Amino acid sequence: MKLIGTRIILRTLKNSDAHSIYENAKDKIVGKYTSLPRPYRLKHAVELIKNLHRSPQKTKKEKTSYDLGIELKETNKIIGMVALFKIDKTSKNAELGFWLGKKHWNKGITSEAVKLILDFGFKKLKFKKIYAKVMHPNIASIKVLEKFHFKKEGTFRKHIFKNGKWLDDLMFGLLKSEYTK
Repeated sequence: MKLIGTRIILRTLKNSDAHSIYENAKDKIVGKYTSLPRPYRLKHAVELIKNLHRSPQKTKKEKTSYDLGIELKETNKIIGMVALFKIDKTSKNAELGFWLGKKHWNKGITSEAVKLILDFGFKKLKFKKIYAKVMHPNIASIKVLEKFHFKKEGTFRKHIFKNGKWLDDLMFGLLKSEYTK
């Protein structure tokens, strides 16, 4: 699967992507507000790809996630990931998640990836809602969501234990009608 943007391609991961995933995910700050293992090792990237390939091939109707690498067109390397997961076909919704290697921050790449996956979710998959959880205080991810008109819907107080601290988990949601305005 491929979703093609201006500077990036969102695509299914290949075994050969393990090293570039590792190079972009190993930075401690990248994992600060994600569920990436710490410290991030090459074996984690290899296992991630293996697990995604091991998942039984399901029909579009049964698919429960789309986990895509963010490939930078100029290098053909994976520099992050974006996903729609916890897909609920009955309720027509899914959770959005994303991360990007630090050296690619503040260049609009995350926004381009999120736009591509939102278009896919709302236009191709016909979702009514896409939601995201953000560990507070991940201001950068909150700004990306707000750029696309996600609304804060709630706070799971002291919900995540990360780096020796209890963090709030903020819930954001975007309805198709809000996205297409």
